[in-house]
Amino acid sequence: MLEITKQSDYGLLLVSRLKEKKEYVPLSSILKEVKLPKRFIARIAALLVRTKILESREGKEGGYRLTKKAAEISLYEFFKIFEGDIAMTKCMMDGHRCPLGKNCPHQTFFKRVLKPSLELSLKKYKLLKVV
Repeated sequence: MLEITKQSDYGLLLVSRLKEKKEYVPLSSILKEVKLPKRFIARIAALLVRTKILESREGKEGGYRLTKKAAEISLYEFFKIFEGDIAMTKCMMDGHRCPLGKNCPHQTFFKRVLKPSLELSLKKYKLLKVV
């Protein structure tokens, strides 16, 4: 089964809640809508601030909002923030050495065909177009 981590999933959810907002939105307001763990969402928000997808402001008028970079970032770049190497199996990961070596019948297909195809597909879509 192919799946992304909860961090990527919740990161997409957070971005989708901020997509139409121009003002800063308090995390507490987002948490009321999504009903997810505060500490986990706060860590995801902090990571998105460090990667310049979100900006934050403290205080009464504070919260989070999307940056201009958010409109330019591809789904591939977004997933790399949370997932690191984009791979469906370990043998697709850069630098992984398969214990079966050259005896693996599908390793070449995964590395040379499937991985580049997956990456190219994710690069075609902008983050704000899919959330």
